[in-house]
Amino acid sequence: MKLTVAMALAAPLVGLTFAAGNAAAQPNTVCDGAGCVPYVDRTAHLGGSCDQSTRYNFGIDASGNTLACNFDGQWVSETPLVGVRLLRSPCTSAGATAQSPDGVPLTCDGVAWSADYSVIFYG
Repeated sequence: MKLTVAMALAAPLVGLTFAAGNAAAQPNTVCDGAGCVPYVDRTAHLGGSCDQSTRYNFGIDASGNTLACNFDGQWVSETPLVGVRLLRSPCTSAGATAQSPDGVPLTCDGVAWSADYSVIFYG
């Protein structure tokens, strides 16, 4: 009987511990501005060399311009990075550039954020 009561009293505390741990582990999935975008190369410069990848492929030059690493391994101009956005979430600024929480380059098509690998593979 005592064990059953002790377990009944402890169960809510264990649940709270797990819930708090999970909430703290969740990253922010949206942010505004290039300053909060993770893994942006802050030493990039137009025409400079870079390590092309399909994720975390953005750079910012000394003047604050957004760059992307293209298929040739060179930094090229990109539209301004507006922050971190969720894939397929609504947007209205057609042509705007963002990054998903897991590093995928996104472009606003005027309706939703879509994966955009055009610079990485073709530009």
